[in-house]
Amino acid sequence: MKKGIIYIALMIISIFAYTQPKIKPQTPAPPFDYNIDSVEYDNTDKTVHLGATLTYPKTKGPFTTVVMITGSGQQDRDETILGHKPFAVIADYLTKHGIAVLRVDDRMKGLSKGNIVTATSADYANDVMTSINYLLTRKEIDKRKIGVMGHSEGGLIAPMIYTKFPSLAFIISLAGTGVSGAEILFKQQTDPLKNVASEKVFNAYADLTQQTLAVIHNNYSLSDSLILENVKTIFTKWKTNHDDSTLIKLNAKNVSAEVYANRQIKAELIPWYKYFIATEPNDFWSKVKCPVLALNGEKDIQVYPDQNITAITTSLMKAGNKNVTTKIFPGLNHLFQHCTKCTVQEYPELEETFAPEVLVYITDWLKEKKLM
Repeated sequence: MKKGIIYIALMIISIFAYTQPKIKPQTPAPPFDYNIDSVEYDNTDKTVHLGATLTYPKTKGPFTTVVMITGSGQQDRDETILGHKPFAVIADYLTKHGIAVLRVDDRMKGLSKGNIVTATSADYANDVMTSINYLLTRKEIDKRKIGVMGHSEGGLIAPMIYTKFPSLAFIISLAGTGVSGAEILFKQQTDPLKNVASEKVFNAYADLTQQTLAVIHNNYSLSDSLILENVKTIFTKWKTNHDDSTLIKLNAKNVSAEVYANRQIKAELIPWYKYFIATEPNDFWSKVKCPVLALNGEKDIQVYPDQNITAITTSLMKAGNKNVTTKIFPGLNHLFQHCTKCTVQEYPELEETFAPEVLVYITDWLKEKKLM
């Protein structure tokens, strides 16, 4: 069947599917003037094995330590993406400035192992706790100054860690989410239509998208089969409310409720995706009382800066947390690169891996807050 606007959610680019062998200019290269330990450790019941790199200065410790948390998709410890290694760049800079950094392979990447079929962000939060527990065994680490830095989904996992480990010294959120996955996906799936469809067609598609995401968001505990039945009912009713010209433009006129549910929505019911759609980050951010630095790029089209920074700030206010710093960097995309087209497709074209001014800002913030 011809693909059209109605299937736009299925055509969201998987930015992790590309390869780009060219080494980017910022990628750290030896010799390194700091210690580098390749480490491995298990969770308590030995169901997850994690491989990681711990970098720390050659000067005398113990050191403030940052645990890096990757974004969505299975990532290696450098968060390698389209030829870029942002976590390696960040770790190199921070370690040269006196901070220890632990960056970890996700389950089934690099040296890490563990179930990914049913794993959700909550499971990955447990993996971060496994990493923190490992750090607590190291003499080089200042146990009072362990913090986390999460990118994208990692920025959602970061406040989860605080609820498990209230001794967390700080959180640095890089394009982390402050609203539910349903709200994130609604904008991701509908915004591309704004410039290519009439207002009538756009509104029709937006209405259907919002309703179907709401079914998943509001009914997380329901079985997938029941959610799909609800979606079929919504789709059938939606079709009766729109004329043929609108349905034709959306390639929906000859699509049955069964086909729509199975092709469009079923993919959103895999455990990780379903959890992401249903979870409200406010449930975690509103409990965080440690210092928080929340950063975004102005040109981010994956985690919209104004929407999410505002939501994170509002949630932290509920916690009575006044030790909060936020900044939206002009001209930067989701990966914190200076961009021109500022599309996902541009990521591999850019030579810059991570904007230097963001690295400086992070380090200055840690110094200002006396966290290092």
